[in-house]
Amino acid sequence: MSLKLAELLCSAYVALALPNAEIACENMDVVVEASEQHNVDPTILTSLIFVESRWTPTAVSRDGACGLTQVLPRYSSGFRNKFGQKLTCKQLKNPETSIRRGAKILNWWTRRYGKGQISVGLCGYNSGFRCKGKTEIKGHRYARKVLKLSRTLKRKMKRIEIEEAAMADVPGCYE
Repeated sequence: MSLKLAELLCSAYVALALPNAEIACENMDVVVEASEQHNVDPTILTSLIFVESRWTPTAVSRDGACGLTQVLPRYSSGFRNKFGQKLTCKQLKNPETSIRRGAKILNWWTRRYGKGQISVGLCGYNSGFRCKGKTEIKGHRYARKVLKLSRTLKRKMKRIEIEEAAMADVPGCYE
């Protein structure tokens, strides 16, 4: 018996005792789907959401960014609507809407602005077009924080998979 990716991510999130685990786990299937659709690592998207909002769907920043992925409503459609219809803060407080839009925006920052470099994409997601060529701005610290948590989640997921496989080999388990 092996855990599917969303269950594994949820288990790792819970095992790390991160806040709002119930909300995170309820939405992990959406994280995995949005990650696959927009070619984003699901551990990075999970980590981005944790860093942005601590998995609080109703979060609103002092700058007006809303929802789990802290998207600014005024930029939610992107230049010439490349991200789709402009969203309101109320719409972005819907976890599924926020996760899907955040994944789409992160993909753009990584692919177009970062030329495939996730650290530059994360910096752009956080700080906009100030990231290239600069060595130490807020967005770079943000990217390091997201990537560090992503690595921690991956290590925990690997341990859970190993434990799961070991339990499968024990007679009487999972019968």
